[in-house]
Amino acid sequence: MGNERVYVCVLNCLDVMARWLVQAALLALAQSLEIIRSSPQMNVTVLSVAKLGPFETEPEACDYCAQSFTKAGGPQAGPVTDACVCMALPDADNAGKFTMFCATPPSAAGYVKEKEGCKCKFRDMEAMGKTTCKAL
Repeated sequence: MGNERVYVCVLNCLDVMARWLVQAALLALAQSLEIIRSSPQMNVTVLSVAKLGPFETEPEACDYCAQSFTKAGGPQAGPVTDACVCMALPDADNAGKFTMFCATPPSAAGYVKEKEGCKCKFRDMEAMGKTTCKAL
């Protein structure tokens, strides 16, 4: 009969401790939510860019971009950023050649336009399904 009282006491103690832990966790959660709610909003911008070259033509740069690890990934890992937009621009170091450029932010198009580059268009039906590059 004495052992039963000990078990009941232990169970009661465990019950009280469990309730206390739940209350403490809920209080900590409420406090952290209040901190988050009172914190200023932050905008996070991620810049992903890949440049590679030189290539003989703009479509060659575009085709490489579409199959690149940056855009397509590989068997052991996915792409770095499959949302990047493939573009080509004149290679600053090699006259008459082009650089592949793959970037996610819309502002990148302004940069490519400034450099007299173009946006890749894959399977362009107006060009019999070939890859083309339209000036920005």
